Amino acid sequence: MSDDIITPASEADDDRFEDLMGEDLVISKIEADNLALSTSAVGTATVVDASITGSAAGAVLASGDVSLSMAGAGAVGAQGDVSLERSGSGMILAAGNVSITQGGAETIVSAGSVSIDSGGAGIVVAREVAIKDGWVGVVAGSNVEIAEGVEIMFGTREAIFLGAAFGAVFGLVVGLFALFRGGYDEE
Repeated sequence: MSDDIITPASEADDDRFEDLMGEDLVISKIEADNLALSTSAVGTATVVDASITGSAAGAVLASGDVSLSMAGAGAVGAQGDVSLERSGSGMILAAGNVSITQGGAETIVSAGSVSIDSGGAGIVVAREVAIKDGWVGVVAGSNVEIAEGVEIMFGTREAIFLGAAFGAVFGLVVGLFALFRGGYDEE
């Protein structure tokens, strides 16, 4: 059974659908087995699989795969794979693989592999990471492949300096706090 939505968004809110294919919709919350949106906006989508094109989503929670094309999402959580093509997301949490082509994400945590081609991410944590033609702020993984020309904001040397600086500032703040509070207890 397929439920095609051509009704106003107010009638579509808070319903559960097997298959939802919609265009030009504004939905606050939706639950569906298979979601295919085009030029729409959704607040929260709880789905099995999602394909979102030219749309915006606040949060997408999927027990399967999520695919974004020319779209944006605040957060994506998937038990399957996540694919972004010319798209962006805030946080991606995936049990499967994450693939980004000409897009980016703020933070990616994946139990599988992460592949970024012509894109970037602030933080990437995964078993395997491959970055071609892009940038990454911080990357952590057991097998990391960085192509020539990829910019890494914090490599090993920068991380050591950042840790040392943080330790020094933290020690100074604690020492000043103790000094202005009345000093250390002397018994």
